Amino acid sequence: MSTLVKQVKVTDVFVKTLSSPKQFVVNVGGAGSSKSYSIAQLLIQTLFNEQNHKIAIGRKTFPALRMTAYKLVIDLLKDYGLYKLDCHNKTENIYVNPLKNSSMQFFSLDDPEKIKSADFNDIWLEEANEFTYEDYLVLKMRLRAPSSKMNKLYLTLNPIDENNWIARKLSKDPTVEIIRSTYKDNPFLTPEYIAILENLINEDMNYYRIYVLGEWGRLENIIYPNWQVIDEMPGEFQQQAYGLDFGYVNPTALAHIGIIEKDLYIDELLYQTQMTNSDLISRLLTFPRLDIYADSAEPQRIEELKRSRLNCYPADKDVKLGIDLVKRQNIKITKRSINIIKEIRGYQRKKDKDGNVLEEPVKFNDHILDAIRYGVMGKLYIKSQHDPLRIG
Repeated sequence: MSTLVKQVKVTDVFVKTLSSPKQFVVNVGGAGSSKSYSIAQLLIQTLFNEQNHKIAIGRKTFPALRMTAYKLVIDLLKDYGLYKLDCHNKTENIYVNPLKNSSMQFFSLDDPEKIKSADFNDIWLEEANEFTYEDYLVLKMRLRAPSSKMNKLYLTLNPIDENNWIARKLSKDPTVEIIRSTYKDNPFLTPEYIAILENLINEDMNYYRIYVLGEWGRLENIIYPNWQVIDEMPGEFQQQAYGLDFGYVNPTALAHIGIIEKDLYIDELLYQTQMTNSDLISRLLTFPRLDIYADSAEPQRIEELKRSRLNCYPADKDVKLGIDLVKRQNIKITKRSINIIKEIRGYQRKKDKDGNVLEEPVKFNDHILDAIRYGVMGKLYIKSQHDPLRIG
């Protein structure tokens, strides 16, 4: 990538994608396999090397896009010393390279009119399983901008469901190349994260196939099958609180939960790795003051929050009861809560070695779901000598 200001390291996934002779490329792989990072690098290289080139980067919803692929690309541009504020139209969500007359458009199907009449040379669909097959067919027709090279459509996803349209239709399409990857294709992962992934063999074989081996898995034994996406949180609640799950290598996750009758409203406020308690306290102090129910396994961190005048309490960690309480509500999740939506889609019960379904969930990608459970337990589960269990 000779045009970049600093030398950039790439993975084998980048090289395989760049050299693919096919027009449609599906990067399907496990957690931490560098698939999204590699596509972002490839398209940045294209933006600065190709003349009159039009690139589109999309997810199904814009809040999800803004927090993932959009942020990734802009952060990489800044890291490489290529970002210029006057080249970034934040109103239209376009980044341009005026020296090459090339552009990068960020889009979602929240506003399909913006993409319907546009032509592109390259399109990237992040978390492509969120799109429908019909979306894919429509977007293929947008690959008609003039070019001396083959126009391309890239898809990236985890292989969560072997019955989705990508697995069923594209794996048999001769115009499509499937590039599979695992964490072993990414030499830049930390030993701590690798240990988390490899421990999945002791948690659940379906998760191990998906997130470690990068093989197609099955959506089964889903814990929260019924939920809906809403635009935003209501203004008032009968009860509300924050649920907090501490992390460092894993993300620190904070959710705002609000209850009206049997409706449980949930909004994602924080989902970030490598946060110290000082970092966390600074962020918590920017939010309206509510009771915070946090992981009781971290008493020292809870005490530090209390000393910062935050109303933080150890959460009851009865997982079975907590899940039951959440399931009794009508679950409504704000559309910007991309990590809640991602976790809840794949949140499922363990199986033992004989295939029997167990009560407990698989312990992986459940950070903000734990936080939600803590908040709900804090508001709906009350124990006392006179009332050993009261719900509601």
